Amino acid sequence: MKKLLILGLLRNQKKLMRVMKITFLLVFGAMLTLSASTYSQVTRITLDTKQATVKEVLEAIEGQSEFIFFYQDQILDLNREVNIKIKDMSIEEIMDLLLKGTSNNYMINDRQVIIGKKEVSISEEIAPVASPPLTVEELAQPQTKKVSGKVTDQGGDPLPGVNVVVKGETNIGTITDSEGNYSIEVPLDAEALEYSFIGMVPQTVVIGTSSVINVTLESSTESLDEVVVTALGIQRKVKALGFSAQELGAGELSANREANLSNFLTGKVAGVQVSKTSSGTGGSSVVTIRGNSSLSGNNQPLYVVDGIPIINEGHDKGSGSAGLWGDNDYGDGIGDINPEDVESMTVLKGPNASALYGSRGANGVILITTKSGRKRKGIGVEINSNISIETLNLFPEYQNKYGPGYEGTNMYGKWVEINGKLYETLASGASWGVPLDGRRTVVDPYVYPGEENTKTLVLLPQPIDNVRNFFETAILNTNTVALSGGTDKTTARLSFGNTWSKGIMPNHRVERKTITLRATSQLTDFLSFDAKVNYVRTDGRQRPNLGSSTENPVRTFASMGRWVPMDFLKEYYEKTGEPGRWPGIYYNPYYVVNELKNKDYRDRLIGLASTTVKFTDWLSLLGRVGIDSYSEVREKTWPVGSLRRAGKYGRVTNNMYINRDFNADAILTANKKLSNNLSGNLSLGASLLTQRREHLGWDARNFKAPGVYHVSNAQDIRPSAYLWQKEMQSVYFTGQLSYKDYLFFDVTGRNDWSSALGRNNYSFFYPSVSTSFVFTDALELNPDILSFGKVRVSWAQVGNDSDPYLTISGYNSYTTSYTGQSYASASGTIPLFDLKNELSESWEIGTDLRFFKNRLGLDVTYYNGKTTNQILPISISNASGYSNVVINAGEIQNKGLEIFLNATPIKTNSGFRWDLSFNYARNHSTVVELAPGIESYTIAKAAQGSTTIEARVGEPYGDIIGYKYKRAPDGQRIVSGDGGYVRESKQSVLGNITPDWIGGLNNSFSYKGFSFNFLLDFVQGGEIYSSTKYEMMRNGTAKFTEEGRRPHDMDEQGNQLPYVGVLDGVVEITDADGNVTGYEKNTKAVSGMIYWATRGWSRITEECVLDGSYIMLREVMMSYNLNPSLLKKTPIKGLTLTLVGRNLWYIEEHMQGLGISPESAPNTDAAFSGIEVLSMPTTRTFGLNVKLTF
Repeated sequence: MKKLLILGLLRNQKKLMRVMKITFLLVFGAMLTLSASTYSQVTRITLDTKQATVKEVLEAIEGQSEFIFFYQDQILDLNREVNIKIKDMSIEEIMDLLLKGTSNNYMINDRQVIIGKKEVSISEEIAPVASPPLTVEELAQPQTKKVSGKVTDQGGDPLPGVNVVVKGETNIGTITDSEGNYSIEVPLDAEALEYSFIGMVPQTVVIGTSSVINVTLESSTESLDEVVVTALGIQRKVKALGFSAQELGAGELSANREANLSNFLTGKVAGVQVSKTSSGTGGSSVVTIRGNSSLSGNNQPLYVVDGIPIINEGHDKGSGSAGLWGDNDYGDGIGDINPEDVESMTVLKGPNASALYGSRGANGVILITTKSGRKRKGIGVEINSNISIETLNLFPEYQNKYGPGYEGTNMYGKWVEINGKLYETLASGASWGVPLDGRRTVVDPYVYPGEENTKTLVLLPQPIDNVRNFFETAILNTNTVALSGGTDKTTARLSFGNTWSKGIMPNHRVERKTITLRATSQLTDFLSFDAKVNYVRTDGRQRPNLGSSTENPVRTFASMGRWVPMDFLKEYYEKTGEPGRWPGIYYNPYYVVNELKNKDYRDRLIGLASTTVKFTDWLSLLGRVGIDSYSEVREKTWPVGSLRRAGKYGRVTNNMYINRDFNADAILTANKKLSNNLSGNLSLGASLLTQRREHLGWDARNFKAPGVYHVSNAQDIRPSAYLWQKEMQSVYFTGQLSYKDYLFFDVTGRNDWSSALGRNNYSFFYPSVSTSFVFTDALELNPDILSFGKVRVSWAQVGNDSDPYLTISGYNSYTTSYTGQSYASASGTIPLFDLKNELSESWEIGTDLRFFKNRLGLDVTYYNGKTTNQILPISISNASGYSNVVINAGEIQNKGLEIFLNATPIKTNSGFRWDLSFNYARNHSTVVELAPGIESYTIAKAAQGSTTIEARVGEPYGDIIGYKYKRAPDGQRIVSGDGGYVRESKQSVLGNITPDWIGGLNNSFSYKGFSFNFLLDFVQGGEIYSSTKYEMMRNGTAKFTEEGRRPHDMDEQGNQLPYVGVLDGVVEITDADGNVTGYEKNTKAVSGMIYWATRGWSRITEECVLDGSYIMLREVMMSYNLNPSLLKKTPIKGLTLTLVGRNLWYIEEHMQGLGISPESAPNTDAAFSGIEVLSMPTTRTFGLNVKLTF
């Protein structure tokens, strides 16, 4: 029934979208009508002051209202004393009274009151102040010219209300409008324009011959009074934070288009590492903050959108479900968020910053604030369109000299007589055979069964790009249309987004549609409302199989003989109707992408509703509910004749996954000034989280009628289903004291009750404390050198709980039968009835310094933490009747250093500016202990080569364990009597997956309407294990396997020539008892197969461990903001063109020509980031972004 309901909704999708559009316009218009009266008109203020300064009066007004005043000290006399006694007066009446007899004027914009000079025209529209009357002679010649432009902040967001004044002429000026645009008539002899705004460094720009001047204002030290969103959506002053947090603005997200929002973090935030799966378009990403701390649990951060945590993982807790042995990556939850809807992203890096989220915030939190409407006349329209292409970047270097087979008598199969002459048949797809020089003719393997072998094939080298030509140019097209508007009391924004993408694998398509509606309203003086609905529809087709699956074309290419003509593979059906088979090719890659069908669709709804009740000017209550719910259907088809999963008669699987998270919380907040020097706030809250994961599916096999792949046509139907549910109840508090606005002290506490934990351990408490000291304000230091300085210290406890049902024993039912009867079996895991939560404890210390009037900034953080009570499934003997037991044990210590440096090396009066930022992070994770008697725990295992990723006591987290070359005491590799290398008898450490350090360097250049940015991304140190090298090495397909082989292995008569490959190493000298007495240089020549392939066959995996260091030119952007004056006669208010490039060039990498990325991962489990499994070729992106505002 549920499935029918969902399908019905999908069929009516277009109708639903039309209804939503009409509903929005009606609701939007009604809200604007109901909000005709402004806040300034209905708010009444009472004051009774004697001999109070202007500053004290303004502070008193702010204390009993929501008005905020903006002014410059040099414009307004703050020390002037006044006597004011009023009752129930409007803000307009008070301002007229307060500024009477002064040279000041004011403008009210919503709750903002901007105070300026009377001579400067201040109005809601851009209107230059009129110059004095001109004489008749002066009117004969033009006396002024128009200068226009746009003012933005460092994040690229527009700044409304910026004062723009002609230097030296205080009576000629204007302010920017709501979009940051301005236009001003200036005298011809005017030298420069001065731009000023509260919280920004004033800037003077020479006019010269320019008619367009776009300006970027940088934050001043006062900007640290601005707020940033922190845990639970609480806004805090930047300078008050006692922990590390970093924010990215909308300007950094919009133009540089990435389909997955988390990829924007790459190289930009210290301590954050992002790896993409190799699935291409629509795939998942792996994000880790400050390294891995959990051995078997989740190491990814929590994503919170507008205060509501969202689902990021897939049904199997791994986002997409691709594993080492294959399957598809269906994307992650964060990939459903349209970047164009995002206002800002804030990264809370450690437990110290995210403790209020309890167990869900143990790995850090990424807070996402989406856009809302703003006050404006009419309805604003914004269109953002992006088109980009992806071309192959790194690609495997194949050898093109040697043909099929193995050495010796096994090179070919039987002999076949054709036209009176004997020819050999091919028996293998490996490439250790004879040269591809045209001298060997074999039986054509592409012969239909039952037909007589009458065709032959001359072995010739194939075009060097034959595999490259299998892949296609990928395309990403993203379009977003947003409507927004509002009054003083109500705002609304509606956006429609569509992303269509085509991958590099043939027939791979993903399309995503989004609709987002957000509305806010100040219903009364004490009641406000915020609501949002986000609907996402995702359709995927032919997502590529990954990992070691035989359905992964990359695996086929790694082992397929270099003699195979790719054009022949395009004809993959035999006359019998079954797929053809070539030697060494399990699945024809063209057959895979065209006939092994897979499709999926997902419908997702994210909803939010919150209400704030303001009881007094210092006490308020927030009530909030949110839901994240989606249903996803995945269908796969293997036609009759397909191998492996299907059997002889075909197979179809259909699985539906229904995931839902419901969040509700209430927060009571008191914010009050306790004395002249001391202020404080306290928040008390409670929350409820319920989670539900459900699966319904069937597996249909053995179809009666050919070509009808439907469950009704199947003879063998195997249904499947599961359901798990979890609930968490929480209470929490957070409090802060502020002394003279330079010394801050915070304390938080949270108690969770989790249904997933043991019967005696449902409840667990997490506290945190932090302090921040702004010593430059306290000591009143000279700001010309050290403009701002603070130190911060924090400590916190937090942790992970677990998935449900680890505390109870259950049964698994089976759809197959045993002696004709269905059956069930007990779980193979011994439960832990007293399961505890993992516990993370961390402290950090840091400093934030700004020099030379904010031209140079330095932020340094050192952290040290440990995670105990790890939840571990430990393997036990099968003789016990079980395979695993769950325990609480183990400890991991994480410590590291983060540095963020930003500077403005060049800033000229002509408008040229160069900004740069550099981030550096070093993390060291150590396994302090595991369970008693256990010295090693396997985190991940490679599909080939007996290689594992392990946590070993006393060693760094993530050691790569495998077999090394056996070596002599001087380090030389030992060669056996057969001429091949010898491996060690025991496995040992081959490397570690953790980088020594990661970082990024971002440069931004701007001049008038132009801007140019580029980002370098660094990873230094750390190793990865490559299954691609393992496969290509043992099959002889990689170019590096040409070493040790003759260009021609036969003479003209076809006789075998002597081998030439002599391995670099030594041979052991032994006595009669087998004891090693010495070593001598190896001189034995061997075949290319012995030279290379035996390393794989012997599982000497040391050969396949590669240096994971790289330097990547990650981003390049070039933008131009069109002169607004050119658009004056059009409805367009702004036009921005941006050329974008991403993942352009590996300046340094050590992948040995394998065509793989050092940063790709097989799935979203962080431990697998050290294992590369036959990944797809890497790509580079080129695109054009167009942004229009109306």
